[in-house]
Amino acid sequence: MFNIKNTREINHFTGIRRGFLGVIVAAFIFNMFFAGFLNITSQVKEFKNKNFIMAELQSRLSQAEKEELEEKFLNLKEVQKITYVDSYTAFQDLQKNLGIVIPRGENPLPDTFRIYFKNAKDVEKLQAVLEETQEIKEFFIDGIYISEINSRVRILNLFGLIFMCGMVCSLFMINSIFMFQIENDYLLNYIGDSTNSRNRLKAKNVNLLPFTVAVSLGLFLFFNFYVTVRKALIQGAVFTDVLSLMQIFYIQTGAALLIILLAWFMPVNKKTGERK
Repeated sequence: MFNIKNTREINHFTGIRRGFLGVIVAAFIFNMFFAGFLNITSQVKEFKNKNFIMAELQSRLSQAEKEELEEKFLNLKEVQKITYVDSYTAFQDLQKNLGIVIPRGENPLPDTFRIYFKNAKDVEKLQAVLEETQEIKEFFIDGIYISEINSRVRILNLFGLIFMCGMVCSLFMINSIFMFQIENDYLLNYIGDSTNSRNRLKAKNVNLLPFTVAVSLGLFLFFNFYVTVRKALIQGAVFTDVLSLMQIFYIQTGAALLIILLAWFMPVNKKTGERK
């Protein structure tokens, strides 16, 4: 009897250790997919901010007319935002890019609107609106550039979907390991005392602290891994637009806390020993 009890305790300890390590690995994988998803989302947003049409304004327009025209374009559902660039600012940028100084009186540049649109399919409709707008002198669209940008966005969106699936699968892994540990301890409690209606609740409670530590440790290990990989990518000029640790820290820490809280507040029926 003594040997059987000792064997049971050893197996129980081994099971807890395996479950603890399993949650650490699953939490690490979840954070890896989550960070990848955040970086892809950031890149997609950055690329979409490069989709724009340059529209030159008629020189006779007053400030009030420019504001009214800007409001008109902003009301279009295809338009994401508008940036007004006055001729003086554009002239300064031109001199800076050329590395020369030109007398201000010789400024040939007009005031312009930089009209950012949401999708490439919106270009034709915006083009029709611009052609009908008398306040617009002329406009410029780089079709090849826009096509290239949107091809990259489609590829990134595909990778974003893959990373999202990875997040869901890793969350399923975390939940499965946690529930398996609860069921394993419940069976051990049931063998020890089959009349105790709190066996499942006790099984859950004994696993909460190890689960919390494992999720936190998985997050901590990932942050260290992320900093190392990010540094290598930037130094090797492989990918220079990786989000910094602080840019992902709060949202990923918040996700880890949410996972822990869901585990702590997961309801268990004390009387029957069955989950609700």
